[in-house]
Amino acid sequence: MRDSKEQCQRSADRFSLACGNDNVEIALPKAAEVIKTQKNMTAMTQEEIDNVLSAEGVMSPSLYETIDDAEKILVILPDATRKSGAEKILPQLTAYAENKGKQLDFIIAVGTHRQPTIAELNKIMTPDIYEKYADNIIRHDSENYADMDFYGITKRKTTVLLNKAYRLHDTVITIGSVSYHYFAGYGGGRKLIFPGIAGHKAITANHKLAIDPMLRKRHDKAVTGNLKHNPVHDDIVDALMIARSGHTFYAVNTILTEDGNIADMVCGDLFMSHIEACSRLDSYCLYEAENEFDLLFVSAGGYPKDINMIQSQKYLDRVLPLAKEGGRIVFFAQCPDGYGNKFFEDFFDVRYSAEMLKGLMDDYKINRQTAFNLKSNLERFEVYLYSDFSDHDCERMGFLKLADISAVSVLAEGADRIGFVPYPADLFVK
Repeated sequence: MRDSKEQCQRSADRFSLACGNDNVEIALPKAAEVIKTQKNMTAMTQEEIDNVLSAEGVMSPSLYETIDDAEKILVILPDATRKSGAEKILPQLTAYAENKGKQLDFIIAVGTHRQPTIAELNKIMTPDIYEKYADNIIRHDSENYADMDFYGITKRKTTVLLNKAYRLHDTVITIGSVSYHYFAGYGGGRKLIFPGIAGHKAITANHKLAIDPMLRKRHDKAVTGNLKHNPVHDDIVDALMIARSGHTFYAVNTILTEDGNIADMVCGDLFMSHIEACSRLDSYCLYEAENEFDLLFVSAGGYPKDINMIQSQKYLDRVLPLAKEGGRIVFFAQCPDGYGNKFFEDFFDVRYSAEMLKGLMDDYKINRQTAFNLKSNLERFEVYLYSDFSDHDCERMGFLKLADISAVSVLAEGADRIGFVPYPADLFVK
């Protein structure tokens, strides 16, 4: 067991950081403070999970009562970049639906991400369920507008386009983990439908709301852990209210441990169960920062959280309130898929964040905003990256390449206060 998981530990000079599917061992000449919340997450038993699914949900009947009343069921699952604990839920769901003779189809909420591989689908759905339902998996392509239905336009002028599969099913079941999102406030729940199975134009319009056009900067309310007056979240809710007619929803919102096990679950109404799950997530993860660190060691959390830089940078963004302005951060993110997509990658041809912002205002593209956010952060801090990226790519983004782990000792020698964040996904710094 890693040092970082010892319940009573408050400091360590030796610790492990997840990077890809492995751990990197760190030894320092002085101790680092371990930064984690006091409330431990423990895995629910299968019986406890089953009990939640069998009970009434938040402003909703149980999962099984929902299936009883359904004609055609669409199950929406997150893609390979996000664990959900679905493997603990799908066996019961599919067995019950089969017993009741219900038609069951699946769609992966890829948004603008790439399609999952067969290996990833086996992992998301379990091999048995994937084999049984392989022909019932609908492939969502956000650029294929022939497969989209138009529902209307939100108050913020976002065109609501959803995969046709949504219209063809009267009952929609979402299974996703509730986690922090750096501009939508929280992930999971409603996001699996919109933007998860939305058209590219709709997703672009929604994400663009994270930029304040009047102040020409990131919107003050479009931040981690905030739903109140968050324009991105409000637009998602508006889009789903427009498109909800004729549908019954049942949302499974999971809260996961560091190992990907289900620590808590809130099910039921698409909106109200998600709000309750967000509140519970805060009860586990809220961390009141007292002082700032001049050196931080941070991991994105290993695979799949560090599958690419688009995903990894979220966890760097998460811990910045802990660092002194201009301080040093050592960031571990393997990124086997590299940048993540071309819009994100090519935007680093623009050298400075101020120029990036001008480009965003003139021609907004998905994930350009992510590149802008990362570049803005890297201009404020000295961040060393341990990853698969080359020296050139690190420099292009604004990182310093860390090729030799032993170099961290030199950084530690010159630091007055060192922090180690074992798992930033479980940390909400205020």
